[in-house]
Amino acid sequence: MQRRTYLTLAGSIGLVTTAGCLSEEQGDHEENTDSDSRSDSSTDSTPDSEQDQADDCRTETETESDHRYDEWQTVSAGQAITLRTELETGDELEILAVQTDDGARPRVRVEDPNGDLVLETDVSERIERRSTAQQAGRYYIQFENTATMTAGEWDLDLIVHQEVETEVCS
Repeated sequence: MQRRTYLTLAGSIGLVTTAGCLSEEQGDHEENTDSDSRSDSSTDSTPDSEQDQADDCRTETETESDHRYDEWQTVSAGQAITLRTELETGDELEILAVQTDDGARPRVRVEDPNGDLVLETDVSERIERRSTAQQAGRYYIQFENTATMTAGEWDLDLIVHQEVETEVCS
């Protein structure tokens, strides 16, 4: 794309009118020039160009996923595995626990940074839950084998989904 800048010098007072296509670098260069060397007319046009750039900007929200844990674990009867993860307010924690053998079925509990129970599931062969963090801090996720005699092998996954805002200007 060709970029051109047309300059017209009008009158004896040195009024300069700029028209044409300017890249962002050229626009920033004009804004950083010495204000004493510009006339009142060019000073008035700068806020309009900034306003035009602000009108062309929008905020896009994307969800990023971070796979924090993905392992197979064998848990003895009556024992538990506790995982810790840091969450920000509004982050969504996705938990998946799947029984991979004929052993004991897991139960999942999630505690917030204050130690309050925010999620508890029933014992099941497959557990899929989502929980949204109400406050920032360290969350504890416990996978418990409730059987008294049977060990269990489970496929455990923890995924954190975060919304990320990006300002896009055209």
